[in-house]
Amino acid sequence: MKKTSSQAVNLDQAFKAGADMSAREKEILADIISRTGFKPKKVIWRSSYWGTNQIGAVHYQGVLESKPAVFKIQGIKPEVSEIFMIEQFAVQNRSEIIRPPRLLATVPWEKTGKYEALIMEYVTGKKVLQSGKLQSRKNIRNFLNYYQEYRKNCLPKKPWLPKPNKVDWNQNLQNLISASKKAYPSHPFREPTDEKFATEATGLLRKIYQNAPLEFVHGHFSVEDLVYQNKEMVLFSNLFWKWRYPFYDAVFGYHWFMYELAHVKGIKPAQVEKQRELWLSEILNLPWVRRSPKNKKLVKAALLERAIAGLIIDSFLVDPKKPIAEYLSQSTRNQVKNLLEKLT
Repeated sequence: MKKTSSQAVNLDQAFKAGADMSAREKEILADIISRTGFKPKKVIWRSSYWGTNQIGAVHYQGVLESKPAVFKIQGIKPEVSEIFMIEQFAVQNRSEIIRPPRLLATVPWEKTGKYEALIMEYVTGKKVLQSGKLQSRKNIRNFLNYYQEYRKNCLPKKPWLPKPNKVDWNQNLQNLISASKKAYPSHPFREPTDEKFATEATGLLRKIYQNAPLEFVHGHFSVEDLVYQNKEMVLFSNLFWKWRYPFYDAVFGYHWFMYELAHVKGIKPAQVEKQRELWLSEILNLPWVRRSPKNKKLVKAALLERAIAGLIIDSFLVDPKKPIAEYLSQSTRNQVKNLLEKLT
């Protein structure tokens, strides 16, 4: 099946358009129960847009034909079905360690006109790396070892989505700024100079990436999405396979892990920076990074791209009432400044 979109979802645009399935959740749940016989027990997770009340998807734990299962309602229509994404990943996956979740039953959007449903195996193991906790170098290295396995054996030889013609950096930044102002119109940690720094950094990225190839990668390779199932690892969030510049997937896990440190009771700035140092030293020690000055520069560019997103909106997801919240926001600003200096 030929696809015309280069990604399944554009979160900025969907949020701006007011995408929200919350008012339809009960209706959808009743419909899927009648279609499949799935018996829900509890909500595991509601996927919101940047911590707002706009909901895009919901996960339920329950039972299907006497087997433990997880049911995902995709309530906002993606450009490309997650069912298709998982199936394509499974077909091309060469890893004997990492795999997508097994689908027990599916209901595509075409059958309902209102939602897409995925009923998946219930994965019982722990996350490869637990967020919200201080982590050792050993644990971070272990996570990145699985990242290397994914790079070697999970990336498809034939991407199933077409490569975009170009990246509109200015428009992407404006979309991010618009989403931030809609979600957090008066956030206490936003500073007047943030947009200036972000614009300057975006201009630098445009220059750095002029001759860098886009890669088709899992665009959500985070510590939340790699979970043990016996001796295997299940990789979730497969809706987010997309085209990105080099090392986006290498730094994504680190990016979100740092904000989850807000959940560590009594954490101090020095501990935050120690965790950052561990992550960055291990990322820069990846085999194809440490051997190549060019790749080291591309890693720093990937870190800058994520730091821009952190400065504009991602850091605002941290509860501002938490004592460390303001520091996490300011340290993101410092990262943008530092990376700008190193890359200029």
